[in-house]
Amino acid sequence: MSELTVAQIDKLLSFRGYGNPNGKFWFVGMEEGGSSDFEHLRIRAEKFEPVEDLAESHKNFVGHDMARLSTSTWRLMSSIVGRIQGVQNWWDTEFARSYQSRCLGRRDGETYLTEILPLPKKRINDWPYRKLFDSPVDYRNSVLPDRRKVLRFEYQSATPKHKFVFCYGKSFWDEHRAVFDFVEFRPGVDGQVEWASNADSVIILTKFFDYGPTGFTQQFVNRVCELALLNSND
Repeated sequence: MSELTVAQIDKLLSFRGYGNPNGKFWFVGMEEGGSSDFEHLRIRAEKFEPVEDLAESHKNFVGHDMARLSTSTWRLMSSIVGRIQGVQNWWDTEFARSYQSRCLGRRDGETYLTEILPLPKKRINDWPYRKLFDSPVDYRNSVLPDRRKVLRFEYQSATPKHKFVFCYGKSFWDEHRAVFDFVEFRPGVDGQVEWASNADSVIILTKFFDYGPTGFTQQFVNRVCELALLNSND
């Protein structure tokens, strides 16, 4: 970590996301996933633009193949897009992997993947950045005000506006609400989500994108997408 220059650190902190900020689908997470090892950080600092193409940028990492590499977040994003667009096999693993490798987070595509916090970590409770910030609280206090402004500006300046915005990670709902502070959120899906809408978008706050009995089941994704479609002007 001490080998990173000030310019490289600034580059990491200014990373905004993957895909098309003018895309139909926005996915707003908690923080950038990935390795915090020095070599991975160096690659991001030297080769990543503020907004990247997901598949092209991950070619920089040895062993990353979007045709087979799969996280629960990317698979669920792909399934959500498929369900909203009326794809018959939207829940199938084959569809999710195909969409992930060809379409998810592409520079000129329909999706934009961004985060509240920019520095990559493998797990939310890890803290590998002690040489940059004294604590996670110090990190959040330092970067969150500007991150809120950047995300809000990206939303407001997008042309055309995004039809569907999914913010995931319940522990970050306060931050998601702070970004989209121009709409009023209300409970939905038996209190498992919150949602809001305006003339352009439906914005939904959900739990973290993960599988399992308490995570995202096919029935839960279907209900969330039905809520989004019912309240959309699409």
